[in-house]
Amino acid sequence: MNNTLRTRLLSILFIFGLGIYALLPSIRYQLLSDDAKNNLSEDELTYFESKSIKQGLDLKGGIYIVLEVDLPQLINTLAKNKDKKFDKFLEELSEDYKNNSTDFFTLFEKKALEKDLKLPRYFISYGKTKDQIIEQLNLESADSINRIIEIIQNRVDQFGVAEPTIQKQGNNRVIVELAGVQDSERARDLLQSTALLELMIVKDIESTNTIVRQIDNLAAMNVEKTNDDVDQLFDTNNSDENSLGFSSLLIAVGSDLAISTSNLSKLQNILNQDNVKQVLDATGSLFLTSNSAITLINDFGEEEEVYLLYHLVDNAELTGGVIEDAQMRLSQSGVSAGQATVQVEMSNEGSREWARITGSNINKRIAIVLDKKVHMAPVIRSQIFGGGTVIEGMDSIQEAEDIAIVLRAGSLPVPVTIQEERTVGASLGADSVSKGTYSMLVGLLIVILFIIFYYKLSGFIASFAVIWTLILLLGILALLGATLTLPGIAGLILTVGMSVDANVIIFERIKEELRNGKSVRSAIDAGYERAITTIVDANLTTGIAAAVLYQYGSGPIKGFATVLFWGIIVSMFTAIIVTRFIFDYVTSKRTIEKLSI
Repeated sequence: MNNTLRTRLLSILFIFGLGIYALLPSIRYQLLSDDAKNNLSEDELTYFESKSIKQGLDLKGGIYIVLEVDLPQLINTLAKNKDKKFDKFLEELSEDYKNNSTDFFTLFEKKALEKDLKLPRYFISYGKTKDQIIEQLNLESADSINRIIEIIQNRVDQFGVAEPTIQKQGNNRVIVELAGVQDSERARDLLQSTALLELMIVKDIESTNTIVRQIDNLAAMNVEKTNDDVDQLFDTNNSDENSLGFSSLLIAVGSDLAISTSNLSKLQNILNQDNVKQVLDATGSLFLTSNSAITLINDFGEEEEVYLLYHLVDNAELTGGVIEDAQMRLSQSGVSAGQATVQVEMSNEGSREWARITGSNINKRIAIVLDKKVHMAPVIRSQIFGGGTVIEGMDSIQEAEDIAIVLRAGSLPVPVTIQEERTVGASLGADSVSKGTYSMLVGLLIVILFIIFYYKLSGFIASFAVIWTLILLLGILALLGATLTLPGIAGLILTVGMSVDANVIIFERIKEELRNGKSVRSAIDAGYERAITTIVDANLTTGIAAAVLYQYGSGPIKGFATVLFWGIIVSMFTAIIVTRFIFDYVTSKRTIEKLSI
């Protein structure tokens, strides 16, 4: 073997070896039984997941969720100088939008004209005319959705989902596909949580007693009204449920107040009354419950679940926008030793503000509120420098991890709701893998039998190239950490056809040269030289199409484009380089008078 052939052989063997090495973890993982997979250590599982070919939602199973952005709430957030007229307009707009497929801002403009709403009064910072304001609100909406997509992407990445699909649908929806995730409740909470962190001062006991008495008086006045008035206030036909006073619903738990789980709806009904809202607004007050219930023994010796109730200053002293990092930690000391907590680190600006707040509120309690639920309300004993704080009161390590994730990723600029949810079972994914693999093997076998039958011994060389095309392509997918989907399997099958197509062009050129009377060696050289231009042209146009699909497609389309693009490169390598080497090696050993082709 001359030096040129030896160099080519070593190069080909190196590439083949690299392909097998990259594919080996995937093969080993697939050969493991379910019991063996369950018994893998965390390090072993991480190794196999990072090195193996990842499977998409349609192959591995998982969750498909459609999130809808609450555009009416976004408008409410952006508006200033709001009054009852605006609140009524927004309420009707929200109701019409739920029952209407019209574009939101088209409906917004129509409704504003009907109600003769002077938009500059509420949105003066967004323009001076109706058209300017609507255009700017539309841009704010698009920006909010883009931020939501980015935040959800960050949350999902930290959640540990490989190759999630997150894409915009229309002007107010986001599609999220999480392959391999079976805990749908945890995924929903992670995606929907606005993660709004607020630090609020807890009002003193005297202020709380005063506001409770005022609400009691207002509640008593409302009970004396007619049934029609009661129905309007409480949105119910049963006034007996609301006859209890506010204070009679409250339970003393040490120095805190609490509310029984069974009385939460009654509490909310009272707090939602217009005159009670006015009192709360006038006193800068807000009532919020704890994030989870605790169990107490009541006066009858029975266990009762209650939520702690906090009377807070309604204006947050600090919000989560100043958070730079949040990590789950296990408490090392005190009565909470061993419990999951979230360690929060603030920015320089947040640290300075936190030091000011704690310095001016010593011996007062400050509530740590996440998504309008109080996680804890410690007493400020001294001024806190450095911006570090700890959130306690988590029910589990998983909850603490999820809260840390959403705090690190940031809060959603506007709430989102789940409009559609589908869970793809792992068994369906396994069935898809089985059928996809079966179809690929059957197609491969038919192609190999045909080219061997038609091209004889040369067909064996082409078959060898086709098999290695698949092995190398799967190895590249493993190296890239790409996700394989059903369209990706279709791309693999297409690659087999393209690989054979290149060999067919070359073999037909060689046969043509042999018919013209050339020797075997000359016919092979001329066949490859004349065919290569056609092969490159055909594959170049397909490669451009794959690049366009990858750039503008998403999810399965991107997966198909990835397989197609690398399939083109690999098939050209095996069809031109590998088969040419085999022909050159055979003809260099001895003089061949007749080629089996």
